[in-house]
Amino acid sequence: MAGFVTGIRTKSRFTIIFMIIILMAGGLIGSFLPGERQAARRVQEFIDAVNENRPGDIYLYLTPQLKEKISREDFARNFAKERSYPYLTPLYFYLDEVKLSPDKKSGEAILTVAARLPGEKMRVQLVYDQGRYYVDTFGEIVDGSYLDKFQRL
Repeated sequence: MAGFVTGIRTKSRFTIIFMIIILMAGGLIGSFLPGERQAARRVQEFIDAVNENRPGDIYLYLTPQLKEKISREDFARNFAKERSYPYLTPLYFYLDEVKLSPDKKSGEAILTVAARLPGEKMRVQLVYDQGRYYVDTFGEIVDGSYLDKFQRL
């Protein structure tokens, strides 16, 4: 009888350990599947790079289409130059919301921009490509049109 009870305990332990592994794997895999969770994590990483003024890291979150137009070094140089204008406040974002399309392959992140005007919002388009979400923003820094605003001010 003692062997039978020990056998059940061993099977129960195995079942519990197996279930824990399944749950952990499901959570890990779920964080890599397209969805609000992964999109929000990627957008927050992008926001952190912006808030910490790391243009080389910001570049990594741009859509592949934007990255085809400019090198990481040139983007970092343009970003630094754009942010150097004396009348620009420091750029600082907070994530408000992520909205994805039904197929989870695109969407939008709504950010609050810390600025002199309360409630200023920025909408950033999201694109899912090769297992990750990317942001479609800062096109004016990529194409150099950010220089136009310096001439208007």
